[in-house]
Amino acid sequence: MEIGEMQKFVAAIVNDKLATMNSVHRQSTITTIKAENIAQHSFFVAYYALKIAKKLKLNDELKGEITIQALIHDIAESSSSDVPSNVKYQVPGLKQMLDKAEDFAINKYFPEIKDEFTSLRKHEAEGDIVGTVIKLADIIALIQFLKTERALGNQDATLLKVIRETYDNLGRYLDHLEEIVTDEQAKSVKTEDK
Repeated sequence: MEIGEMQKFVAAIVNDKLATMNSVHRQSTITTIKAENIAQHSFFVAYYALKIAKKLKLNDELKGEITIQALIHDIAESSSSDVPSNVKYQVPGLKQMLDKAEDFAINKYFPEIKDEFTSLRKHEAEGDIVGTVIKLADIIALIQFLKTERALGNQDATLLKVIRETYDNLGRYLDHLEEIVTDEQAKSVKTEDK
């Protein structure tokens, strides 16, 4: 690669749409004291996903895939903005519309990660180990944010209810993870017996 090519490449990165991730605030259905942007949230999700993957003793390839996909899981929101999860699923057809908006954003602004983003969607839909670990990390990041709000003195009337619901969701995903791990262990025992 020539120096001029690298300079153009670096200049393009400096002006990349990704920079807006630090100015797009995550939305909440509760009043918050502290704002969190999607860049901060994505960092926490990637970190927690890697911790979970290491605890599960996943191989390096899976740990890398999980970490990368966790890091980019909300990247399209730098263009489409954030919509709280509960709202996405309460309004009929909204999730599908937002998926189309995210696909548009990925194709237009982040084509270099289209394969990783498509893979993430596949893992989420299948509910496999990759998708489940990332979802768990996403929930953990939300719990951490909500706990910080409480520690800061947030008196929003629905905060405790949202925390309880989020912990319930965490429990469901932990149960699902346990099923996946148990199935994988059973498969490996069968393979060893052959």
